[in-house]
Amino acid sequence: MAKMVAVKDLVAGNVLSDTVNSITGKVLLGKEVVLTARHITLLNTWDIQNVVIDADEENEEVHEEIVQQTSYSTEHHLFTQEYGSIVANTALYFETIKKRRIIPISHLQDAAGDIHSSITKNNFEVMNYLLMSDQKLVGVIPRHSVMVAYFTSIIARQMKWSAKDIAGVAFASLLHDVGNLVTDEIEDPRRKTHIAETAGLLKNAKGIPNEVILGILQHRECMNSTGFPTGAKGDQIHPYARMIAVADTFHNLAYGNSCINPFPILDMLTCEMYGKFDTDICQNFISKVRNSLLFNKILLSSGQEAEIIFFNRNSYSIPVIKTADNQIIDLSQRKDLAIKEIVIPAERL
Repeated sequence: MAKMVAVKDLVAGNVLSDTVNSITGKVLLGKEVVLTARHITLLNTWDIQNVVIDADEENEEVHEEIVQQTSYSTEHHLFTQEYGSIVANTALYFETIKKRRIIPISHLQDAAGDIHSSITKNNFEVMNYLLMSDQKLVGVIPRHSVMVAYFTSIIARQMKWSAKDIAGVAFASLLHDVGNLVTDEIEDPRRKTHIAETAGLLKNAKGIPNEVILGILQHRECMNSTGFPTGAKGDQIHPYARMIAVADTFHNLAYGNSCINPFPILDMLTCEMYGKFDTDICQNFISKVRNSLLFNKILLSSGQEAEIIFFNRNSYSIPVIKTADNQIIDLSQRKDLAIKEIVIPAERL
């Protein structure tokens, strides 16, 4: 049996019996979604007043399980609320760009500032949460853009960039793929259409700093001049663009498929950082991601779950792991085993 419930009265474990749509008719959440704390936060962010849920008593067991899964620390919970709000708001701003070809500059600058703020005021491992998160409540482009903005902000802070530059590279990161919002072409790193569309949008925008524009337009350039649109190389490429290039490549390749597997991408970055990428930025990024992935759970090609306990020097794809039955396995010595994907904790779904 279905019933209408005010969003303020929802609890984790409620099941939607109908889709939740925006005022423009866009589907925000699908039918039969089991609501988590994050879903409820986003419904409030989207200003949804009421939803239709399944009122069957059989959902009580699901409710109890979800409540247990979401009983993590207050600090972590507050961060997930901030993160969900930033992703949801960015999706709305991108809808404006797509429909009106106007960049809401002040709103996106505020979002960049919020990203910087959420990183600096949270003491727990933000990078770890981001790597484990599989946020699929909005479209690919806004989700990817926010993730890249978080990654670049974290690494810029680690490299002791100024607060102005951290906010600047976050702003550039949010806009780095904005051209894809107004083109029908499927994103392909070899195509330059989205760069041209981005340039057109930026030309009509007022108040975007030059360094942010360079960060956006040059993020496909390579240190060895093999990139585009101009074939710039080395110091001709703005630091914002060099930072975005690493984070953008990592997230696109590691999180582009249904299986999240960043380990071979870390190997690829290691191989290419002495040609395509800025070496210092790439080393800092790899180090941060590596440290965050340590002791996380993975799924092996055999179907077993395991935990990473040590990274081998020669490859991130073949670490030393500990299985659920406490076996220690060096994957560099086991050609029959490989990492299939990261195991995402239930509370991150």
